[in-house]
Amino acid sequence: MKDSNAKRKHKKTVYEKRKMWFWIILILLLLLSIGLFFFLNRKTTENRLIRVASCGCVNKRAVYTMREGSDLAMLIRMSKGFSINADAARVEMDKIVMNDSVYHIPCQGSSSNKKRYEFISQINQTIRLSYKDLSKEVVEAAQQKEIKCYSILYIGIPAVYVLINYYPEFHRINFVHIPQSALFLNTEYRLIDLFFTLDIYPTMRILEHSLRQKIDYYLIQDRFNFIDLIDLLGGVDVNLDKAYANEYNLTPGKSRIDGYYAWEYIRFLNWRNLKMNVKSEKTKDLVRKDNFDVDPGNMEMTYEMRNQRQRYVLEGMRNSFKKLNTGDQLYVIENFKNVFRTDMKTEFLTMLYKDILSSPSFSYGNIPGYYSREGSKLFYYPDLPSFEMMRKREIRTYLEKRKERDQVIY
Repeated sequence: MKDSNAKRKHKKTVYEKRKMWFWIILILLLLLSIGLFFFLNRKTTENRLIRVASCGCVNKRAVYTMREGSDLAMLIRMSKGFSINADAARVEMDKIVMNDSVYHIPCQGSSSNKKRYEFISQINQTIRLSYKDLSKEVVEAAQQKEIKCYSILYIGIPAVYVLINYYPEFHRINFVHIPQSALFLNTEYRLIDLFFTLDIYPTMRILEHSLRQKIDYYLIQDRFNFIDLIDLLGGVDVNLDKAYANEYNLTPGKSRIDGYYAWEYIRFLNWRNLKMNVKSEKTKDLVRKDNFDVDPGNMEMTYEMRNQRQRYVLEGMRNSFKKLNTGDQLYVIENFKNVFRTDMKTEFLTMLYKDILSSPSFSYGNIPGYYSREGSKLFYYPDLPSFEMMRKREIRTYLEKRKERDQVIY
């Protein structure tokens, strides 16, 4: 009898252990399934690879391996840029490329040979000529020692172009936005066309001549670099407008967003704000061609809205950095070199971005000018004399500050 009871107790103990292990394994499998679900449904910024081909008017037609979520601008960069006769205005740079797809970059007609020759001639002439530095002229006129200013051309691929003027003596940072459609040569090549055709150094030389200031370095970020930077900061707090929030199923109002949503926030355009002139011609091909025109004034408003979004995100980055403890701030600064492509040394990049994220002396501006549409193309004509006046006034202000600081009161 005792043996029978002992056997029953033993069986009960074994059953309870098996039951316990069953639930433990079930819970672990459930947790694993949840983790696997989120892993497989992560945003398109992960390191999953796709195969994409380029052809047409690019310098290196080939099949490339890219990260899933890459845009057409990144494919053009891998293809060594546009060839001279590319019809860049017809290329939708921020289109996300798809796996096993071929993207054809359109070319201009044979009638554009003269324009291409003029373009090449202007480029060669501009790069060979020396330029006059406006800052040196102002400093010499004031009979003071030169103010050290580092100028950095920031390019957020494909369409963000910013000139960063950094005055380490005053811990001052100025951001000057330059529209992507700005014309700096007597051709139809916009700033975005110059960069994707000539690459970074010729673009810097052209801007040096046009803006009369030396550009010391460059910073280039693509979509993934930008997302990694925001995530490095732990996200940014941004006041989400209703149109954007509805588009991405988010809640309007102040919210912390990660790198993916910050990128989408910057590039988002609320097309409902644009007044479009709709054409109703019987001969119009409504399937393959747009049947509306957008007034340049409305496009100017739209670009300014996008610029404002960039400023909101930058301010969010600055605020996120300030909220980090000292150790995390050091970690962020040390890892900046991993989220940019640049010709700056690590020490200088660290000093620059420490001031960008923490300096109270921080300002934004736009290069003055006006938009004009010519046919199907929208151009921005910079008002360079007005820009020179603004820079002269800015430099004189710094000279006065230095003079006041150096005065000795008895």
